Amino acid sequence: MPKSSKRQKRAKAVRLKQYNVFISYSTADSFIAHVIKDKVEALGAKVYLYEKDMEGGSIIIKEIIAAIDDCDEAMVLESPSTRRKPDWVVFEIGAARGQHKRVTPILNNVDPQKVGPTMDLNAIDLNNLDQFLRHLKGRIGRSERNKR
Repeated sequence: MPKSSKRQKRAKAVRLKQYNVFISYSTADSFIAHVIKDKVEALGAKVYLYEKDMEGGSIIIKEIIAAIDDCDEAMVLESPSTRRKPDWVVFEIGAARGQHKRVTPILNNVDPQKVGPTMDLNAIDLNNLDQFLRHLKGRIGRSERNKR
């Protein structure tokens, strides 16, 4: 296959790439994470949830890093559960922030002054999720227009 044809296929794949959102959460918050996933997917984005997307036998760290590499932004569901056992959530926040991805904390019964590694970010209370989703819809739309 000629090089120009390969480049055209790669460029087309980039244009067709869906807006990707990585959701970081504690397993105890799985129900809420799945509700958020459904709302985000309804806007036209693709969502990564480890329970849905990670295959058995996967090397967890490699899988998470690959999912964060592929995402356009990350949401972090902060709750009392993530405060008690923050290991993976903190790792995922660090990986996303290390790549300069947009990271939005979604607070569920957590004091915004005590959210640790996301303290400097504008957090959204779970009760105001619809406001965040309106902004996300705008980012998805801009991304789609830029890919055309």
